[in-house]
Formats: sequence, structure tokens, C-alpha cells
Amino acid sequence: MNKGLILLANNHLELGNPVCPRCGFDRVTKQDYRRRRPILGEFGAQTVYLKRYRCKRCRKKFTPPLDSVVERNHRYTSVFKAKVNGLTKTGYRSLRKLRDDLATFFGLAPSHQTIKNWLGIGEVKRIENRISNYSGYYCYDEQYIKIDGKRAYRLALFDPLLNVPVTEEIAANIEYNTIYEFLKEAFWDKPLFAVTTDHRRAYNTIIDNLGAKHQLCIFHLFKMMGADVYGALRSKRTPYRDKIKLCLYFTEIKNIFRTYDEQVAIERLEKLLDEYGDIPSILRRYIRKKILPDFERLTLFMRDGFVSRTTNPVENYYRQTDPEQIKDKYKTDQGILSYLARKMEYWTAKLGRCLQHPTRFRIVKLLNEKPMHIGDISRVLGVERHLIGMHLDILELYGFVSSEHVISEEGQLKGRVTRIVRLTDNVAKVCFSTKGFCF
Repeated sequence: MNKGLILLANNHLELGNPVCPRCGFDRVTKQDYRRRRPILGEFGAQTVYLKRYRCKRCRKKFTPPLDSVVERNHRYTSVFKAKVNGLTKTGYRSLRKLRDDLATFFGLAPSHQTIKNWLGIGEVKRIENRISNYSGYYCYDEQYIKIDGKRAYRLALFDPLLNVPVTEEIAANIEYNTIYEFLKEAFWDKPLFAVTTDHRRAYNTIIDNLGAKHQLCIFHLFKMMGADVYGALRSKRTPYRDKIKLCLYFTEIKNIFRTYDEQVAIERLEKLLDEYGDIPSILRRYIRKKILPDFERLTLFMRDGFVSRTTNPVENYYRQTDPEQIKDKYKTDQGILSYLARKMEYWTAKLGRCLQHPTRFRIVKLLNEKPMHIGDISRVLGVERHLIGMHLDILELYGFVSSEHVISEEGQLKGRVTRIVRLTDNVAKVCFSTKGFCF
């Protein structure tokens, strides 16, 4: 391979040991210089002269490679494209703002078309994460957006156990065939156990046809019921006694789904049905048309602890990656997908798979043996205490560890309040579902 790039006077570049890139022959003929004028970041446009070589065996002509600095047939160096990618990962930027940012950083402002080419992802309609293993438990939802002033929908599949997006697509509608084909293609090479969705009736048939278990979002159930209940509570025509009864029975219905024990939920439902005649008509309608027919789909999370009881994970992903204030700023499908692809990459690197950080993995492996004090963890792992505290906060945020303050009865800390950290069941769920960890 060609090594030993030599810089001569007046920006002339030659190879110390030229080798033909086609046939590997090391006997070449030196020719004239080729002039190039790349734009080198804050240094601006610089004229360089690359020595031409001609292989004596295959007659191929070549020059010293500059691919690590500037791509072939490009003028702007790779640092410009890297900066654009970095800016779009952390938040929405229009082409004009990106141009202004580059002018601030480098004193140069590429054209809008050049920046658009750097951001382009081709004529694709969907983006997929690059993770190889998923848990098999998913949340699905769609988000209403505007593209060039026209209604469109962002379909997203999310893995709540790993806290990473799986697949996204921009669709013109959310009809049965559109959603079915999106999910069918998304699942074809991935494990599939259960999917959590909201309460659109078509989802029941779609998930059943895909061969997965189906959990209906508990949050959306409460939201639908709450809209009718709060409307009656605000009405002046509803007697005060009926308002009290409405609040009490609404709380009892919510308590059915506020347990992870299915038997307890069934007992609470049966107790509620014994008083069916006294329940306000607004709530009786939901019991008759929603809770009783879909009780199996509403309580799947009680039978399988891996299942997400709500679609909140994907809703949170929507809020973080495409907030309300920028939902109507896109002009093309490729524009929004280009932006979302970088947000997906940034989310996965920043927030997803938090157990795969080497220090956090060592902490979890250590806590798998027994609950420990933060100082003991720091001493065993040889990591500073404040760094261990930071990693424990992240693990606790995602529900992998829990902590409590107790009065120590051992050693130098006897009689003092200490923080004891222990693992939660979520670690076992992720280990089992991904087959990616073992202790």
C-alpha cells in the first residue's frame, strides 16, 4: 500500500514509496503535478499539487490519496460534513441556519445545495436502526406532521426494554394496509413477542395477523375515559352527588389496572360489576364496550412482565426528537427522514443500551452478587466515587437499580446513614430477552 506522503515546498505532495493501487506493482513512472484546490476548514481554499504516477505494468495513472481529508471529486474537507451531522443530531437546523453555523465555525458558507447533499439519504421512505439484537417487545405509534403544508404521518416502532427506536417511516395515511405492511417489514428479521399500541380498533386485527401478543395502552384508556368524565364534571347540569359518584367509580376502574397481579385485577373488576347498576352511564358504556371485550389485551402486562403497559416510551421519543414547534417545518420526505436518521443515531448512542457502557456493566455485574454501598463499589472497581454516583443515577433513571438510605451497622460507617444500591428485575428482563448479557 502507498505510505509515506511527503510534503515538499509550495504545497507539492509526493509518495515516498508509490505503489499501483490496481495491481500492487511498485515500479512506476513519475509524471507532472495535478492541481487541486480543497477547502480546508478555517484555513480556507488551499492550492495543492499532487504528483502523478503511471504504473509500468497496468498503465494506470494515480496520485497521492487525500481521502482521509477530502473525498474524491469534492472540494470541502470531511470536517464540514462532520460538523453538519453533529449539529443536526442535537436539534433541528434549517439549511440557512446550518450555513450560518458553518460561517461562524470556519468563516466559510457553503451553498444550500451543498449542505443538502451532505444531509441527503437518497430516495428512501423509511429508516432503520443499526442494532442487531432487539428484545422482541415493542411499542408502536404514529405522529401527525406536515410536509410542505400537507398532512403526513410518522410511523415509529420502538423497543422499550432497550430504550431504542427500531424503524421509522413517513406515510401519507394510516390505513390498515399501510400500517400492516410497515410492521410486517419491520418484524421480518427480528424477534417478536408482544406489541403495545393505542386503542384504534384496526390494531387488534393487525397485531393478531402478525402473530404477536397485543397490549392496549392503559394511559390512553384513562385518557379517553377522563375526557368524558371531566366533561361531565365541568357541566352545570350534572348534580353534585352524581359528580362525587363519577369520581369514585372512575378511581375504582383505574385501580383495576394499577396492579401487576392479574388475579387482583379480576377481583376488583368483579367487585365493580356487582355494583353495575349504581355506576354512572358514562362509565358503564366504557365497561361494556371497552374493558370487558378487551380485558385480555388490557392485562397482558400483568401476565408478562416484559410488556410495556403504555406507549409512553415511543411518545417520549416523539417529544424529544420532533417537538411541536418544528412539526410543520419540513418540505420533503427525504428532509425529515434525513433529520430523523441523525436523531435516531444520536438517541441510540446517548440514551439507548445504557447497560452496555463498560463501567455500568461492571457495576451491574458487581451488584448481581449482593446489594452494596456506593463507597464499596468505588473501592472494588477502582473508579472515583463521584463517577460511580453518576453511573448509578443513570441506571436508576432507567429502572435497573434502586437505592435506599439505611443506618449502617458495619465498620467505620456504623450508626451513619448510607445509600445501599441493589438491582431490580429489569436487568433480568433485558438479559433474558436480548441474550446479550450473562453474569
